[in-house]
Formats: sequence, C-alpha cells, structure tokens
Amino acid sequence: MEQRSSASPLRVKLKRLRIFLEESRENMKMLGWIEGAVLLGIGLIGSAEGLRLTQNIDPDAISDVLGPGYYIFFLGLILMIAGVTHLFSHYRKTLSMKKEPSDRETGKQKTNLTVLYMAVVLVIYLTIINIAGYLVATPIFFLLEFRLAGVKSWSRNVILTLVITTAFYFIFINYCRMVFPPGLFFK
Repeated sequence: MEQRSSASPLRVKLKRLRIFLEESRENMKMLGWIEGAVLLGIGLIGSAEGLRLTQNIDPDAISDVLGPGYYIFFLGLILMIAGVTHLFSHYRKTLSMKKEPSDRETGKQKTNLTVLYMAVVLVIYLTIINIAGYLVATPIFFLLEFRLAGVKSWSRNVILTLVITTAFYFIFINYCRMVFPPGLFFK
C-alpha cells in the first residue's frame, strides 16, 4: 500500500507533463504555420509596394536608374520564396513524425540555443562594424554564423565567408553604390 500511494503522485505528475508537452507541441505546429504566413504576407506587401513605386518614378528626383521600387520588389519576392519554403518544410515536418517526442524536444532546445547565439553574434557585429568597418567585421561575423549554422569544415567555412563577403561588397558598394561603414581605423 505504501508504494502505491507514493507512485500515484508520480503518475499524476507524469500525466500532467505528457499533457503539457502535447499542448506545447500543438502550439509549435501552429507557430510554424503563422511564421510562414507572416513571411508570405510581408513578401506580398513588399512586392506590391515595390511595383507601385516603380510606376511612379520621377527621373528628375531619383538619380538611380532602377529606383527604390525594384529593390523592394525583389526583397519582397525573396520573402515570399522564404515563406513558401518555410510552409512547405513545416508541412513535411508535420507529416513525418518518426522521432520520439523527447528527441524532438531536445532538438528544439538545441535549435533555440543556436538561434540565441546567432542573435548575440549579430548584435556584436552591429556594434563592431562601426568601429572596425565592413571589411574587418563582416568576415568575422560570417565565420561565426556559418560555424553556428553547422558548417563544420573550416576550409569550407572560410571559402563561404570570403565568397559572400566579396559578393556583398561588389553588389552593394560597387553596383548599388551604398556606403558601408569604413570603421574608425580606415577613415
């Protein structure tokens, strides 16, 4: 009798935990759909606004041939593609429930921690870019971000970092004529 009475509260606690985990799993499913819909919605709004801006370009007021509308339109398209991809991957994930719930919860905790680390690296990057400049801060940022994203090979990480840093430099500084922070040391 003694063992049964002590096991009973444990069973009740386990049952409550199981119910809580199933409710949180359902909330996570809904959150994935909401995230995808928000990305898709913002992409649609951005693309529509970009198209509207391309129709009302005053050549005397804007020196850029493309104007701001095309940039916003293409960013909206990228967001729409990201939204559709997120919705599709979330749909596939909900269809294939092969892992044990405890494995999924542990994976989600690791993912949440990785996202937190990425956000911290981004805040540090935004702080350092004004001090050290684009050409110093950006390669460090991408090295850390790729490492956090799961690129284990250092050679692949360095190659990806150099390619993306160089591509961003030529696209945004040379082609789009944007001014990136040179840093305090290079003024």
